[in-house]
Amino acid sequence: ANAASGTAGANPQCAQIQAKLAKGIQANLDIQAQELKGIQTLQAGAANGFAAQQQSVLDIQNQGIAIRATNQKLAAQINSPAQDGLATVAMAQVLEVSQVKSLNGTAGDKATFTKLVQEVMDGTKQNQKNLAAAQSQKC
Repeated sequence: ANAASGTAGANPQCAQIQAKLAKGIQANLDIQAQELKGIQTLQAGAANGFAAQQQSVLDIQNQGIAIRATNQKLAAQINSPAQDGLATVAMAQVLEVSQVKSLNGTAGDKATFTKLVQEVMDGTKQNQKNLAAAQSQKC
């Protein structure tokens, strides 16, 4: 199998796995939309509910990590052209979790929030590319 051409090699279940992968990447896009809303709510929120909202964002992020990990396993099974992009998302997810954990509900969080919003938007663009790559593969 050749990753550059996106060939599935000898996997007879390629089309089925490809469909699952596309569905999984779409699920991750949906999670990223929730994550962005959660971060924006956290950014605008009252200090008294900060810890609960922060945990809510971390829970959303952990769902996204679990989905992406499954997507990477599926992509590897069929040598999907989405593999490199999924690895990029994986690295970004680790960074975003650490940033959310570093927030403390003060004015000092402003720069981190700015970075987080941009990273989630960039990650969403990357997953849109991943979805297109996954769907482009000829099984």
